[in-house]
Amino acid sequence: MGLFSKKELCTVCNQNESTKALYDGYICKNCIAKCNYLIPTLSWKTISTKKVQDAISIDCINEERKAIFNKTQNVEKYFEIDETNHFWKVPSFFPSIIFSYRDIVNFELLENGQSITKGGLGNAIIGGALFGGVGAIVGGTIGKKTTKQEITEYRIKIITKNVFCPEIYINFLATGKTKYGSLLYNSYANYAQKILSLLNIITSEPTVPESNAASISIADEIIKFKQLLDDGIITQEEFIQKKKQLLNP
Repeated sequence: MGLFSKKELCTVCNQNESTKALYDGYICKNCIAKCNYLIPTLSWKTISTKKVQDAISIDCINEERKAIFNKTQNVEKYFEIDETNHFWKVPSFFPSIIFSYRDIVNFELLENGQSITKGGLGNAIIGGALFGGVGAIVGGTIGKKTTKQEITEYRIKIITKNVFCPEIYINFLATGKTKYGSLLYNSYANYAQKILSLLNIITSEPTVPESNAASISIADEIIKFKQLLDDGIITQEEFIQKKKQLLNP
């Protein structure tokens, strides 16, 4: 492309003039805005057109989920779930993603580099026992501890099926340190137990596996029906009804 030649067309949307080159095409500023938080990069030349299109499709799903997310349970500021739509999110995590129950692969509680409690899809929690429902995981510690032991890491790690956000962390001790058995430590342990209980319940529920490809297919369908709405072929009510059907099969 010469200095004074016409800009290339964006290979992502095939509508706008591009502003940057991709690995195998070009991208416009509108498409960058739609996926920049999922693909935080300074070198778009290493990113393929397909990856950008996938990110935009997932962003479309996420925006639709945000619109219908209704918090029914939460553990302070750390974890929220929508039991009606089977969604969950970690409010402090960036980017702000609404996940489905089916997105969880496994999870674990990390303390000073050690995994002290584990769980996952179709598996009960290992390293701790559940008694009496939410907030009752006990016996999940490794080794003997004293009140003098310093804790510099205490967080839950969740592995997801989202290729753009495969690891989600809930950090209770974001900075600094505390001591085992302190009021602060016990407070964090209580929050962690409640979240682990909810995660165990979520992953124990029978669900139909949902791949990233399936998620992207749903987004493509929504985009298709939105175009029909814009073209006046279907009504706003028909579009909303179809969107709900796609997001809540």
